[in-house]
Amino acid sequence: MHPTCKPLYHICCLISCLVVVFGCRPTEPLRPTNTTHDPASSNLTVQPNDEAANAASMDEEESSPETEEKADAADTQPTSAEKEPSPGTEVFTRTRPIPKPQPGKTLDLTFDDIKFDIEPDAPFEREMLPQGIEDLNGQKIRIGGYMLPSFQQRDIKQFVLVRDNMECCFGPGAALYDCILIEMDGRGTDFTVRPVVVEGTITIKEYKSADGKHLAIYHMQGTGVR
Repeated sequence: MHPTCKPLYHICCLISCLVVVFGCRPTEPLRPTNTTHDPASSNLTVQPNDEAANAASMDEEESSPETEEKADAADTQPTSAEKEPSPGTEVFTRTRPIPKPQPGKTLDLTFDDIKFDIEPDAPFEREMLPQGIEDLNGQKIRIGGYMLPSFQQRDIKQFVLVRDNMECCFGPGAALYDCILIEMDGRGTDFTVRPVVVEGTITIKEYKSADGKHLAIYHMQGTGVR
């Protein structure tokens, strides 16, 4: 062997001996480690809370279009107080408060001011009159209407004043608040088909037919017709 190769030969022999004696093996390459969570935890699935799931499902049902339509339909349903009256039933509505009496003065009234709540063809009871109408008893008033036609045409001392020129405003089937029995002081008046204004003192006085049914409840002592 060449003298210069002896050192290399000895080094190779030494390395071979170390491998045999200590069982040295090449080191495995390093692998990255998961520093954020346990590898076993990656196989776990989180189960939602039962109460939270039920609440979420209820919220979805409440917010669904079908549920909203049902809620809207329920809101639009009329209550018992808002339901429309049955056919044939008259609904009484007052357009303005009953004027208060003015002693010593003449009060301008309309037939709407002396209207009260009563069913058609129902028997009249004095208790049906509101206090505002009772307070007008003995008040000087001025009211417009039409003269109910009669056989007499001139110097009429007594006639029925109605709210319009239809004969249905007096007698059976007519509303008691749509007519006033007028008795004139002094000179009478002539009949006309035009509307008239009567001035005088109004009182509550019941007039009945032979069978006991009310024909009128308002009386007026007239002092002038124009």
